[in-house]
Order: sequence, then structure tokens, then C-alpha cells
Amino acid sequence: MGFTNLSLAWDDLPQAKLASFQPIQAAYLKVLHIIWAISFSLLLIALILLFIFVEQLQHLHWIAIISIGYLFTLFATVLIGTGSFKRKSFAIREKDILYKTGWVFRHLNMVPFNRIQHCVVNSGPIERKFGLASLGIYTAASEVHDIVIKGLSLQQAEQLNSFILGQIEKEETND
Repeated sequence: MGFTNLSLAWDDLPQAKLASFQPIQAAYLKVLHIIWAISFSLLLIALILLFIFVEQLQHLHWIAIISIGYLFTLFATVLIGTGSFKRKSFAIREKDILYKTGWVFRHLNMVPFNRIQHCVVNSGPIERKFGLASLGIYTAASEVHDIVIKGLSLQQAEQLNSFILGQIEKEETND
């Protein structure tokens, strides 16, 4: 039997944009705000301690430069993070899972179920306070997650985890 590699019609290809995307939970924006507040408060404390204990930084120009840098970073984090939050969504299709995110730099990740090794539900203390969790999806030959969908309700994360594990079992029995 000879090798064949037939061309496919463009219109016959699956369209990711036609998938029914589900947004992540709105409460996750509150989680992000808390995380940013904690992070920037700790950074501010560290900067104040630097200004107090490092004599070379006790000049007005260094204080101004570092303060402007701090405020710019804070503003950019909140602006870009909030814009990105609004674009985070996921979709489950028959053979894969899609996750899109990003406001400035947009990403669309597609992971077929037959490539997924396992998935993990995680929930940190701040997420738990709001009843949220994240779902990490791992594929073969990867030690890090391929997709992490943050901002899911705990019920959604567990339901997706069970569904994906069921799809993996189905794929394994079909092979």
C-alpha cells in the first residue's frame, strides 16, 4: 500500500471560533485583586525597607524613579490583568478542550483528549474562600501543565476533571 496525503478542503476543517466558549467565574477577578494587593503590598514594604537601609537609594531622584516604576507596574498589572480576565474562557468539544486567554497577546490552546495523560484540580486558600478551583491538564511527554484553567467553580473543575478522565478511558479502550 502506497503513501497518500490528500488535501483537505478549508471549509471542512473544524472551526475553533464556532465552539461554545464558557467564561470563567466572575468571582475570580476578586481573587486576582486580592493576590495583586498582597503582592504589591509586600513589594512596597520591601521598597520602603530598601529606602530606609540602603543609603545610596535615599536620594530624591532614586525614590522618584523607583516610585514611578512601582506605580507603572501596578497600573499595568491591573489594567492588563483585568483585560485578560475578561477574555478567559474554555470550551469542551467532542474530541478536545479549548482554552483562550489574553488581552494584549491572545492565546488559544487546544488539547485533544487522546493526548491528555491526567488532570489535576487545585484550589489555594484564596480560591477556596470564593469556592473556586483550577484545572491543570497534562499531556504525554510534558512535566508541566499544558493548560491551567483558573477561575472555575469547584464543582465545574471536578466535573471537567471527571469528564476528561472518562474521555481518556474511552480513548484507551478504542485503541
